[in-house]
Amino acid sequence: MGQKVGQYHRMLFRWHCRNFYPFRKKLTYAERQYLKRCFELFDDFHEVSETGFEQFSSFSYSHRVTGDRVNSSRLAYGSVENPEAARQAALPVLEEREIELPGEIWEGEASRFGGLGWDLENNLFKVYFRWLALSKLPEAVKSLVEDLDLSKHREECLLSFSYSHNQPVEKKVYLYPKEERELPEGVANVTWMVTDRRGLVSQYDLYYPSNWASRLNRTGRDIVSKYRARGQTLDTINYTDENSFTLYFP
Repeated sequence: MGQKVGQYHRMLFRWHCRNFYPFRKKLTYAERQYLKRCFELFDDFHEVSETGFEQFSSFSYSHRVTGDRVNSSRLAYGSVENPEAARQAALPVLEEREIELPGEIWEGEASRFGGLGWDLENNLFKVYFRWLALSKLPEAVKSLVEDLDLSKHREECLLSFSYSHNQPVEKKVYLYPKEERELPEGVANVTWMVTDRRGLVSQYDLYYPSNWASRLNRTGRDIVSKYRARGQTLDTINYTDENSFTLYFP
């Protein structure tokens, strides 16, 4: 199964390079080697964390749409089930970029390496960690959620650190509610993204099949149609209105 899944990810990457953004030409050799290793780490199409949580994704291709403008240079890859192997593969990239993370995050008992991400048009680079103890967050991000009732969220969360020109520019904590309030039609789950730049932002995981394409402008519908022709569905959306949203596939 692992070889078949790895081939799927290699083909998916090539398809994105042909149809949306030339990642292969824009990434460094170390970054391409990191992605290659991540492709090899997949043993199945669906990964589950050691706590049994199924809402994490080990990879994402996303498209930020503003009117008729699209940023398709957004990519993230890691591993839920093989975090240590992914961490070792990421070391040359972090060294190349001269990025050092606090020891409490890199080596903390509750820490699991999540992956690396890119927004190449905006020169943003991201490092993700799964964190298994929301009630014991590291000092680097604790202040982001100090005004929230953390008891309403799962202990397992996601941390994100963004860099521009290799300088830190944003920190995030992704929260997963234990019990969902009333959700918009077609939404299966919500993730709360708390950032030191944008405050609280909601991301919706969608049911399949989803009617959310009808809420998007023509640019967004065209992107969804390309994926549909390949047998891929819209998985997650960050939605402001029909002309401002971010689509996450597959």
